[in-house]
Amino acid sequence: MIFGVTGTALATNRVSVIPVKPSKSIYKVVTADWFWALCIVIGAVLIPAPSPNASTVLGLPKLCIFRNITGIACPGCGMTRSMIAAGHLQWADSVSFHPMGPAVLVILGGCAIIGVLRHVRNESPATVGSPVTNIAVIVCSILFILTWILRLFGVIATPA
Repeated sequence: MIFGVTGTALATNRVSVIPVKPSKSIYKVVTADWFWALCIVIGAVLIPAPSPNASTVLGLPKLCIFRNITGIACPGCGMTRSMIAAGHLQWADSVSFHPMGPAVLVILGGCAIIGVLRHVRNESPATVGSPVTNIAVIVCSILFILTWILRLFGVIATPA
C-alpha cells in the first residue's frame, strides 16, 4: 500500500497517513512481461556501448555469481554486453560477447512491441504455454546450452 499526505494535514502542520491504493492500470502495466522486455531493450540502446575488449559494463564489477565462485563462464556470461552492443548496432562485437545476444534482443523487442500493441488495444496478454511458445523456449534453451558447451571446450571464445 502507498501512503499519502492530505492537503488539510499540511495546512495544520499535522501529518496524517491515509492509505492510497495504486491505480490498477499502473499495476497492470508494471507487472506485465512486455513492460520489462521494453525496459531491457531501451536500456540496451541508452547504456553506452562497451568497447570490444571491455570485461564489464560501465566499469561495474562482474555480477555473475557462478563465474565468481567457479571461474567458469556461465551460459549467459557476456549476454548483457552483447545486448548493449546489439542495441548500438555493433553486430560483430555483440556476437563476440555472446552469440545469442542479438537474437535475444530481437526476441525481447518483438515481445515488447506485441505486448504494447495488445495493451493499447485492451486485448488480453499473449498466452504462455502455447505450442509455439513452448517450442521457442525449448529451442532457445538448447542453443544456450550448446553455446555454453562449445565455450567450455574452447570452440567459441569466452569473453573476458
